[in-house]
Amino acid sequence: MSVSKKKKAECCGCNACAEICPKHCIRMTEDAKGFLYPKVDSATCIECGACEKVCPLNTSNISLKTPLKAFAALNKNRQEHLASSSGGAAYILSSYILDKGGVVYGCTSDGIDVRHIRVENHSDLSKLQGSKYVQSNVCGLFKDVKNDLKSGKPVLFIGTPCQVAGLKNYIKHIPEHLYIVDLICHGVPSKKMLHDHIRHVAKGQNIQRISFRKGNSFIISFEAPNFSHNADVWDEPYKDLYMKGFMDGMTYRSSCYQCPFACPSRVSDITIGDFWGLKNAELLPKESKDGVSLLLPMTDKGLKLIHSVEDNMYICERSVDEAVNGNTQLRHPSLQGRRSRLFNILYPILSFDTAMNIVLADHKAIWKLKKRN
Repeated sequence: MSVSKKKKAECCGCNACAEICPKHCIRMTEDAKGFLYPKVDSATCIECGACEKVCPLNTSNISLKTPLKAFAALNKNRQEHLASSSGGAAYILSSYILDKGGVVYGCTSDGIDVRHIRVENHSDLSKLQGSKYVQSNVCGLFKDVKNDLKSGKPVLFIGTPCQVAGLKNYIKHIPEHLYIVDLICHGVPSKKMLHDHIRHVAKGQNIQRISFRKGNSFIISFEAPNFSHNADVWDEPYKDLYMKGFMDGMTYRSSCYQCPFACPSRVSDITIGDFWGLKNAELLPKESKDGVSLLLPMTDKGLKLIHSVEDNMYICERSVDEAVNGNTQLRHPSLQGRRSRLFNILYPILSFDTAMNIVLADHKAIWKLKKRN
């Protein structure tokens, strides 16, 4: 089936098809909700099938491996730990690759623009720290990864499982100096949703910094010179409707609800996420209360990379079952409920916040009544 004929739930927006096309006749365009989908120039297309061969949602293109081990870990450097989401293990892995003369590809937020960038200096590594609960734009980067690999540089690519799978299919033959890390992903809203929400909340202010996490706390914040917005999703669940929609799984891309990578077997060298449900936390120092990384090595290369940096982490081995039991996204994709379906009918006919307020009206009213009592 041509990428132009696929249903939306069959496309994750990874851009691999556009990058592999020998005639450059595929470009990624936004739909009404802001999600990227391939648009094919049929006059130029030679129907070579290259796009189909790299699509990570084609089951014939998916190769998954079961975890070799499971580790709970956190960065020994307190400053780096606090600046990261969960335990800061990704920062340590990235630093190691840079020390080896390599480059790191990961997600950054430049103001309100969330995208993947190439980092080759330690001074820029902080740009990749912190979770970004929105789909990152990777357009054009797969070619850069291939060029770095051709030059012999060690490369670390960190992304969602579908981005990682798209890159692997694009590269085809994975060399030993390419290290791939996928994130435990619950689903992705679009940048348009985030930008629409920020315009509503900030009321014209030029937001210079956004943040979605502070350690184990899910606190979203927008900052401008004369403006700030902060909301803790647990203490004030309806203060920020973007974060509420994300946490309740209402704003994800259609393919996220059918994600073939939301299972214990994974597509990368190492899977990283929060170690929810960690038992025997006393085996780690008290700083673990500010976040612990889960590391799941899938390949011998991934396991070797973890062992190469373990002196920089507080780390203890746990069972794979414990890791899987503590994280629903390692068992099945996020479920699409009726509120999500209603939101997808209302948005973007209505503004993001208006649509969310309608979808959540009854829950919001019940929550306010309980607070009064």
